[in-house]
Amino acid sequence: MVYEWKWYYSVPSLALWAVLVLAIVLVKANRNRHALLIFVPLLITSLLWSIFKKAMSFPSAQAEMFNMIFYSLTVGIAILWLFGHWLGNRNRFVTFLLALAIMVVVGLAGAISYGRLEFSQQSVGALFLLAILVFPMLLGFVLTGWWCRKSYRRVSFMLWLAVWTVTANLVSMLVVSSIVFSVQRVSVPISTVLFLVLVQGLILGAFLYVVVLPYMILALRSSFFRERFFACLHLKSMSVETKAEPNPPLPEV
Repeated sequence: MVYEWKWYYSVPSLALWAVLVLAIVLVKANRNRHALLIFVPLLITSLLWSIFKKAMSFPSAQAEMFNMIFYSLTVGIAILWLFGHWLGNRNRFVTFLLALAIMVVVGLAGAISYGRLEFSQQSVGALFLLAILVFPMLLGFVLTGWWCRKSYRRVSFMLWLAVWTVTANLVSMLVVSSIVFSVQRVSVPISTVLFLVLVQGLILGAFLYVVVLPYMILALRSSFFRERFFACLHLKSMSVETKAEPNPPLPEV
């Protein structure tokens, strides 16, 4: 059997990465060599993900589905960091909705890249799981920014981000589990439901925090991304930590 292959047959599989490249090339504020640092956390998380996949030994079909979820999430976070100058200095609710819209667009690009746009149970499940990850992640950032709006410190911010990310996951899993059990009319003891919610919320919260951590290190270490990050979360007290106080003038003799 002879199969004729054209180079453009693989173009749809590049949709997710094309969105990331266009976010750098087409946006004037990102035409800066410092913007390329966004690939550092992306490479770190990709390496960790490849190690995790080998350890778990997923079947090929599941591995492809989880790849779509993971790379849609990580590329989406990268694009949020690149668009921080546009998302920042707005109402918190508006910033949340715009960030959610960006993640939806990236998720669709990921579905195109991995051929998950067809209406099947597995495709719908993959997109639903991606939504379960995205919404608590963004909500965790919003809650942490609101909590640390008056007194920002790096260590306390990272700790509160872990707390609010896990809390948002627990609440979202509780809501989703309640809806699923109600629709399917599954008679499960409340203690079992709470145990499943606790375990799944902790696992997903820890997973999200590990994924976000390299991007947070970049945001706190790079002045290019730090300014955008603080603007998005309305952390007005950033100057307390990032800028040293000037020395008082010496008294005249």
